[in-house]
Amino acid sequence: MLRTVRIIMTTVLTLLIGLLVLQALAYGVGFALDPEANVGEFGYEAPDPLDQLTVELVRLVGISMLGSAALLGFSAILIGRAIPAGVYLAMIIGAIYVIIAFGAVDAEQWWDAGFYGITGVALVALSAAARWLQTRPGPAETEG
Repeated sequence: MLRTVRIIMTTVLTLLIGLLVLQALAYGVGFALDPEANVGEFGYEAPDPLDQLTVELVRLVGISMLGSAALLGFSAILIGRAIPAGVYLAMIIGAIYVIIAFGAVDAEQWWDAGFYGITGVALVALSAAARWLQTRPGPAETEG
């Protein structure tokens, strides 16, 4: 029974990580490669002439999102191999997503606040549950 719960929990966590990797790649590539075209994504009109600092900040957001995708992918690999560092890395990224949500609330970006808040909390909770399940001995380990 415990083995089945572990498999389900790991699968759900991996699916959430997969969704977050896709989201980070989808936005990150655009922001990193063409930041001028993506300034409007942050709710600002493109300045005329385009402010170079704004463009570079959007590019940095894109690079950060690509880094997030890479770290999430790495954590998924570790989780799949039952290496504890994977769930801890996922928890840290989830906590960062919650912090991003607070920043989005401050900027009145409600969709982003909801997305990052919900997925961040889910990532932390699922990772903590997966780690707890990893520490439970299986039936073969308790017999003696």
